[in-house]
Amino acid sequence: MEEKRILFLGESYTGTFTYVRGADYVTLPAYSDGKGAGFCSMLRQGGFSVTHMMTHDVVEHFPVTMEEMKEYDAVILSDVGSNTMLKNPSTGVRVNRLKLLRDYVYQGGGLLMCGGYFSFSGIGNTARYGMTPLAEVLPVEMLNWDDRMECPEGVRPQVLLKDHPTVEGLPADGWPILCGYNKVMPKPGADVIASFGNDPFLAAMGFGKGRAYAFTSDCTPNWASEEFLSWEGYARLFTNIAEWICGR
Repeated sequence: MEEKRILFLGESYTGTFTYVRGADYVTLPAYSDGKGAGFCSMLRQGGFSVTHMMTHDVVEHFPVTMEEMKEYDAVILSDVGSNTMLKNPSTGVRVNRLKLLRDYVYQGGGLLMCGGYFSFSGIGNTARYGMTPLAEVLPVEMLNWDDRMECPEGVRPQVLLKDHPTVEGLPADGWPILCGYNKVMPKPGADVIASFGNDPFLAAMGFGKGRAYAFTSDCTPNWASEEFLSWEGYARLFTNIAEWICGR
């Protein structure tokens, strides 16, 4: 069977940190892509061809034409805000890449948005996807304010649709805890597969000829607990989701 091709965006950062020791200080740069690298490796082991595009590369290198988009069977966004997706590259090409992504799904592509501080509405509503063309595609309704639900004590998801293919082979209950999520609302016509109380955790919906999926917690550490990351169902869950958004 031909490998399905996935473009994974995000789970990297650059920054500067100032260290103060008495009257002395130094400012040093920092960079990390470790979280996303491990997630992509896990999908590759599941039989997918995965291209990892770092968050800071999205502006210059995310596709600007439908022909480029269709080199992939699905796109995964993880902690990439809409400002990053909407900024035009330095080449001068003028394109709304969220409209392009919407049309790509409508024409048969797959989309997964994973939760985080720059997903859905995000921290301080800075991700603001509810005000973009992806609001039409995603299987959830987003809030117009900071949507983070911080749960340091842990919150356990409940599976509602036990026969959905994305939870095939996974237990119906007793899933590991997660430490937070983006609060969203169910969209009419979407399948809410699992929830945190009344808040969707896993949701899926067809859009045109394509498919869209929402995973409202982290797929890597911050909200993803060590219990969740080491869970034997972790790889199975994301492999199932990747299979589903790729149309298998």
